[in-house]
Amino acid sequence: MLGTRDIEEYLRRKKIKGEIVYLKPGEAKTSISAARAMKCSLGQIAKNILLIGEKSRVLVITSGDKRVDLVKISRILGEKFRLATPSEVVEETGYSVGGVPPFGHKKEVRIIIDNSIKRFGFVYTSGGSEDTLMKIDVDELIRACNGELLDVSE
Repeated sequence: MLGTRDIEEYLRRKKIKGEIVYLKPGEAKTSISAARAMKCSLGQIAKNILLIGEKSRVLVITSGDKRVDLVKISRILGEKFRLATPSEVVEETGYSVGGVPPFGHKKEVRIIIDNSIKRFGFVYTSGGSEDTLMKIDVDELIRACNGELLDVSE
């Protein structure tokens, strides 16, 4: 299974400006606890959610204060989507649930970035494990994962 060291190496190799932040066990278990640990707004915690479609897989990055709207994303992308199971998350990304970063996955996956992220200059997102976050500039995040900006949250 992949982890934080893999993301650190990916950041170096791809020259991505992101900073890994190590937390105490459990501090990044939820978006709320991560925001508390980082002393930032809930919206500045970027969630990376893997969805499984009838024909494709997508990773949706959205603000911690938003929820992915499965009906909206299914309508926009033209196929029905559901949340991935924990085993599907590991199979597709190489990371366990709670540790999935926005890039550097085991398999290539389409990245959708919800417009809600653009409210911030920077966000904290998963750094490859349940106990790490990555601080990254929003424009750098969009560039690094070649994500498509869409309105897919509620």
